[in-house]
Amino acid sequence: MLFKEDEVARAEAKAVRENAGWYRWTHDLVEVTGADAERFLDWMLVNRIAGTPEGRGKYTTMLDEQGQIIDDLVAFNRGGGLWWLSTLYGPHAVRWFDAHREGFEVAYADNTQAWDMYAVQGPNSAKVMAKLLGQSVDELKRFQIVDAHVGDIAVVVDRGGFTGELGYEVYCKREDSAAVAEAIAAAADAFDAPRLTTLEVYVRSLPMEKGLALRQDYYGLTPYEANLGWSVHLDKDFFGKEALEAAHAAGETRSFVGVEIERDSYEDIAQKEILRKRGVPRGYVTQMIYGYTVDKNIGFAVVDAKRCPVGTRVTIGPNDSPAVIVEPKWL
Repeated sequence: MLFKEDEVARAEAKAVRENAGWYRWTHDLVEVTGADAERFLDWMLVNRIAGTPEGRGKYTTMLDEQGQIIDDLVAFNRGGGLWWLSTLYGPHAVRWFDAHREGFEVAYADNTQAWDMYAVQGPNSAKVMAKLLGQSVDELKRFQIVDAHVGDIAVVVDRGGFTGELGYEVYCKREDSAAVAEAIAAAADAFDAPRLTTLEVYVRSLPMEKGLALRQDYYGLTPYEANLGWSVHLDKDFFGKEALEAAHAAGETRSFVGVEIERDSYEDIAQKEILRKRGVPRGYVTQMIYGYTVDKNIGFAVVDAKRCPVGTRVTIGPNDSPAVIVEPKWL
């Protein structure tokens, strides 16, 4: 839980927004190989994976039989027939692939335990990375992934992150983790960039301010309800396409929105807390947190699309706290 009075959390959020900060942030990592690896992923994921250039990645969702989101992830083409899936739910992805691999020559494994990953985020993150790697990273594009070295240690670097700021992620073998962390700390110290210690700052508060949601927020929605229609390629086949097309044609009944509590205090709002309009349940909150950059209690919610447009006043939580529906992005 974050509180407005938490000065450590506030200082860490400020560092990422105005300078840089770093932290250990290990996603699950699923490796996919085989003659049909690209074709298989193109079928399992809604974004166009086929033709992704070597060294580039794409954000995408994965759907169930109802055309609803069961995961969101980044798929990287590592070259040589190897793909990396960066997800928070590696074991779930493997089980889902097991159920749908028939007809494909493909292999995959959850290799999360073999790797560690560190994030360097903020306006000065490129400077920290240049000092860390001994070379500029200015040419790296969003979702581009390359092999690099930290001293003599082989690492993998991508331009990405979960703060909405310029940022980079450094993957290293688990046995090299301590040495890489020490090197990042030394590079970051040169720019007074701290190591973040408050999990909810970099997992929830910073991302939410920029409109970056977790899979738990999107789970069970269609990509169109989740404002991710841009990532759907209906000109190709993918799992769940027919159901998604039918739901989209019928019209979306739910909206993924932002919500602000209209009080100058922290409210302890639990996940799935009911949201009411004039006392009638019209949706639920997926998560809420204090945003230190915007100085507000902010959150994401799933609401009745027709009855709760942006600007609607509602109440949430055990105290019927007054709140307002807003766009799901604050910065």
